[in-house]
Amino acid sequence: MVEHIKIMGTRSSPTVECNPETLVLHLAGESYPENTFDFYKPIAAWLEAVLEQDGDDRPVTLNVELAYLNTGSIKSMMDMLDRLDEAHEDGRVVKVIWLCDPDNERIIELAEELLEDVSLPYQIITD
Repeated sequence: MVEHIKIMGTRSSPTVECNPETLVLHLAGESYPENTFDFYKPIAAWLEAVLEQDGDDRPVTLNVELAYLNTGSIKSMMDMLDRLDEAHEDGRVVKVIWLCDPDNERIIELAEELLEDVSLPYQIITD
């Protein structure tokens, strides 16, 4: 069984919840941790473990409510999106829901840029 991960956000790192019961990975806040690779490593491992579970055909959802991502966080997000896209191409039901503040044009543009290269279903919600 994949573990439940809950990380409380700080000023520079997002709140994270990886729920194995709902298969939802939720990120909220701002993401510019000191060591981005170390911060996202257990999250990426959780996602991989969920996608590799045999016989589990429940949808996997990435919910993003990030107001800011630094370069390292963008790279980690791209890696997660690429992995979800691979799973989608292999027939797994996956989706991304990115909630954006309608006044934050930079994050809306970033979400659009990151998601334009994937074939998986996604929504960018700005209200």
